[in-house]
Amino acid sequence: MLSNRLLATVLCAAMTMVACAPAIKNGSGRTGVPEHVRTSDEFVALVVGPDDTPERLAEQYLGSPKRAWEIIEFRGETPIVTGEVVVIPLRPKRLGGIEADGYQVIPILTYHDIQPASKSRFTITPELFEMQLRYLAEHGYVGITLDDLDRFLRYERPVPRKAVIITVDDGYKSMKTIAAPLLAKYRFPATFFIYTDYIGTGGNSLSWADLRQLKAQGFDIQSHSKSHSNLALPRAGDTAVDRSRWLDAEIVETRKVMAQQLAGEIRYFAYPYGGFTPDVVATVKGAGYAVGLGAKKGSNPFFAYRYRLKRYSIFMHADMATFVQMLQTYERD
Repeated sequence: MLSNRLLATVLCAAMTMVACAPAIKNGSGRTGVPEHVRTSDEFVALVVGPDDTPERLAEQYLGSPKRAWEIIEFRGETPIVTGEVVVIPLRPKRLGGIEADGYQVIPILTYHDIQPASKSRFTITPELFEMQLRYLAEHGYVGITLDDLDRFLRYERPVPRKAVIITVDDGYKSMKTIAAPLLAKYRFPATFFIYTDYIGTGGNSLSWADLRQLKAQGFDIQSHSKSHSNLALPRAGDTAVDRSRWLDAEIVETRKVMAQQLAGEIRYFAYPYGGFTPDVVATVKGAGYAVGLGAKKGSNPFFAYRYRLKRYSIFMHADMATFVQMLQTYERD
């Protein structure tokens, strides 16, 4: 976060620097921008108009309204006001979330079924789910996608300081009927990890049509294996060849089936029960998945091994104090 003095210095320097440039460019590199806009290779500086919002400016100069947080954080969370000068950084800042006294870590939250009456610790009530989403929204947490996480882990792009990822495992009907509407209400993205043997089996399971509808709504659908077996546990009587074929069916073939059914690339794999061994990790990596997610508690720094990421499982007995403890977003050296 910039101090007021440093922010003022940046504003003045950016405006002075680009005002003296012989060819003024806009955010897309073309000449002939309005008088109230100045650009350089590093920044855009402009006078805020009455219709300008962080989202609108991010879409115009950074390519996506979802990057509005970069403008907001660069300003030290100060609201923009019509008539003042705002500076927009054009190049990524704070890669890896590295600061002088520590580094950013990203918590990944895992849910399962959501039902009015909880029958096990894996099934939470809609009231608890909404209470947790409301807490995240009211305390400044920003939901990001696994694509955002992937770029963060590759040291390519930063993420918001209080970034959090929401995942929902298995493929229960409540993903569509309860989770999706509440996530949309509080404007949080989510990834639904599905095991394909459960799809379309009736009762409490989602169908392929349900999954396509969720994807059309903007939710991410990714792989949770074929049968939801603990892949770390060898099957009785299996030879090395048998195990290799089994892992291919659970990991490789499932990716192909999901990609075909959902008309999109499947890039992320959640290990059932959080179980993995070196050959499981190698199969996931070899299949072309970009990330593998386990179930060990903890948040993830940019240097975490991408095929053994940590997640926090949310259980029905979790009170708000326990939930808040899971939201660690910074690790001090």
